[in-house]
Amino acid sequence: MSIGLEDATDALRTAVLDGAFTPGSKLREVSVSENLGVSRTLARLAMSALEHEGLLERIPNRGSRVRSFSISQIADAIEVRGELEGMAVRRAAERGLSDNACKPLRDLIAQSEELLTAGVDTEERRQAWVDINVAFHNGLIEASGNWALSIAIKQISALPLVSSTAIIFDRKNFDRSQRQLRAAHDDHIRILNAVCDGRGHRAEALMREHAFMNAQNKRTNLSDRATLDLVRDLPGGKLVSAATSQKGGAD
Repeated sequence: MSIGLEDATDALRTAVLDGAFTPGSKLREVSVSENLGVSRTLARLAMSALEHEGLLERIPNRGSRVRSFSISQIADAIEVRGELEGMAVRRAAERGLSDNACKPLRDLIAQSEELLTAGVDTEERRQAWVDINVAFHNGLIEASGNWALSIAIKQISALPLVSSTAIIFDRKNFDRSQRQLRAAHDDHIRILNAVCDGRGHRAEALMREHAFMNAQNKRTNLSDRATLDLVRDLPGGKLVSAATSQKGGAD
């Protein structure tokens, strides 16, 4: 059965993020075409889409190669996401949210409070925390009413460990993990209060700071080799280099 460009791109993206190709390895249209079972034209277009997303890097006259990402690059991308989400919450506040519109977001806050009280110390509770976090951020983005922001945030979130799903739990140090989660939870409360009160610039500043702390936590947590090994199973985790900084993809 033939597939279209969107499906081919999704399949290639999934393969790259799942670590099907070694970071720095070269991809050619012929091999991608054969692996995906699509025409070379579709393979080329799918590769081009992933180049625009930053997952692949074009090599002139030699196809593409899979990028590797340093911890610093990931942290930088998270801060960019924070800038975009900061604009989203400002727009949401300026539009004005009714009590009914704020209620589902406040319910998510209440759910995360319950998890913190119980202790986010099992895989089930960690997954519940991730689900709540994703729903909260997506709810605020949707409340902005700005479709272009949604697209831009989706694109930057496709990079490894940048999306709101990519939460790293410190399994060796429960207390530190709880402190990080509590700080994020308190940020969410302040951001939501500012949005629901119509204080757009306040909400924007808080979201930027929230993203900055997220980036700092990534720098801290990923600097530990054992923690870095744990995130290899997350989408894009196998593309992360242990180096703290680098200029581009692997040579």
